Amino acid sequence: MGIPDKFVDTFMQEAAELLEDIEQAVLLLEEDPEDLETLNRVFRDVHTIKGSGAMFGFDKMASFTHHIETLLDQLRNHNILLTREIISLIL
Repeated sequence: MGIPDKFVDTFMQEAAELLEDIEQAVLLLEEDPEDLETLNRVFRDVHTIKGSGAMFGFDKMASFTHHIETLLDQLRNHNILLTREIISLIL
């Protein structure tokens, strides 16, 4: 028994909106890499995509976003610096 299309469609729409927000926020971080509020915004968006993806059984998406979430957490904890390469990776 699969997930009804209307739920998958809702997930896809919400994920697209979150991805747009991530892109906008990462572009802001490119201008101000020290902006913790914006970094937290990106983290929350990625975390939401990860959780929703896992809930719908999109295991590869959940795994990939888990890695991005881990990277973002390292940035938030000041264990690594935000570089242009990391910005490009996230985008």
